[in-house]
Amino acid sequence: MFRNLKSMKVLTAGLLCMGLAGLSMVVESSGVATAASNSKFVIGVPLPMTGAEAASGAEIFKAEELAASQINATGGILHHKVVLVEEDSACDATTAANAANLLVTKHVNAIVGEYCTGDALPEEPIFSRAGLPVIFAAANSPALLSFGYKDIFLALNSAAEDSATAAAFFKQDLKETSIAIVDDQSAFGVAIADSMQTDVKAGGMTVAGGTIQAVPNTLVDFSSVIATIKSSGATGIFWTGYYAQAALFVKQLAAAGVTASFVGDSAAFDPTFITGAGAAATGTYVTSAVAPSGAALNKFTAQYKKKFHSAPGPYSAYGYDGIKLMAIAAGKAKSIKDSKIIAALHKTNYVGITGRFKFATDGDRTGIPEEILTVTNGAYVKNSVQPKL
Repeated sequence: MFRNLKSMKVLTAGLLCMGLAGLSMVVESSGVATAASNSKFVIGVPLPMTGAEAASGAEIFKAEELAASQINATGGILHHKVVLVEEDSACDATTAANAANLLVTKHVNAIVGEYCTGDALPEEPIFSRAGLPVIFAAANSPALLSFGYKDIFLALNSAAEDSATAAAFFKQDLKETSIAIVDDQSAFGVAIADSMQTDVKAGGMTVAGGTIQAVPNTLVDFSSVIATIKSSGATGIFWTGYYAQAALFVKQLAAAGVTASFVGDSAAFDPTFITGAGAAATGTYVTSAVAPSGAALNKFTAQYKKKFHSAPGPYSAYGYDGIKLMAIAAGKAKSIKDSKIIAALHKTNYVGITGRFKFATDGDRTGIPEEILTVTNGAYVKNSVQPKL
C-alpha cells in the first residue's frame, strides 16, 4: 500500500509537470509574453522574394541580415536577440496583404522592409491596427504618407521629389518642351505620373499626347505606346515604373528609332536595368536620392561583399539602416514596447550609413536631396549638369 501511494504521488507529479508544460505552450502560442518569447526581438520583413523585383528584395534582406548579426554580436536589442522573419510580398498587393497578416499572426515586434509601394499600401492598415512600428526600406510613394498613420516611417525620402527633379531637368538642362509620361499602373507609378503631369504643366511644358500613357506592369510589347509617343512629337519621355520593365521599354524605343530623352524615376534605378537594356541604356537618365557616401558606407559595402560574395544593391543600405534604427529607437526608449519605440522614432536624430535620419511628423525622412544619374560605360554616374529646384 505504501508503494502504491508513492506511485500515485510520482504519477500525480508527472501529470502536473505535463500540465504545466502544456500550459506553457498554450501561453506562448497565444502571444502572451513569456521568458522564452521575451528573449527575442522579432522583426518582420515583407519583401519581394519572387517576381521581377525579387533581386532587389534579396539585396535588401541580406543587408538586414548583416545589421541583425552585428546587433546580436553586441548583445541584441536590450538583451533580446534580433530575429528576422521574411515573407514574400512579390510586388503584388494581394500577396503583400497576405504576407502582412502572416507577420502579424507570428507576433513580430516591428517591421523593416518593403520595396514596392503597391505592396506597402495594403500592408499599412494591417500593421497599424497591430500597433507595430514600421520602417519601409525602399517603398517611398507620397501616397504612403497620406493616411495619417503615426507608426509608418520612410527610410528613403518621399518620391514626390522625383517628378519635380525630372521636370526641372527636362526644362532647364535638356531644353525639352513636350514630355511623354508613361506609368506602369502600379500604385507608385500612378502617383508619380500624376505628380509629373502637374509639374510639367507648371513648368510651361506640355504633356505629349495630352494625357499619361498607362501600360500594364505585365506588358512586354510596347509597340502600341511607342507608336503613340512617336505620333505625339514627344521630345522627352518620363517613365514612372520599375526597372525590369523599363529595360524592355528602352530597348524597344531604341529599336524603333525613338531619340527622345529618356528619364526614369527612382524605381527604375537598378543595375539590372543596365544589363537588361544593354546598349540602349547608354545616355538614359534616372532620378535618385543623392547617393550615400563616406567611410561608413565603404565599410558596410566591404562587410556585405565578404558575407554574401556579391555587391549590395542601390537600396541595401537603407534596409541596413532601418534595422539599426529600430535598435537605436528601442535603446532610446529603454523598452521593446511598440508604442514607446514609435514615440522614439518620431524623435530620431541618428546618423546612419545613408546619412542623418530625422522624420517629419508624417513619417517622411527629411533632408535628402535628389540628383540625376546617367548611364555611361555600363554604369550609373552623376550627371554633369543638375537641375536647380
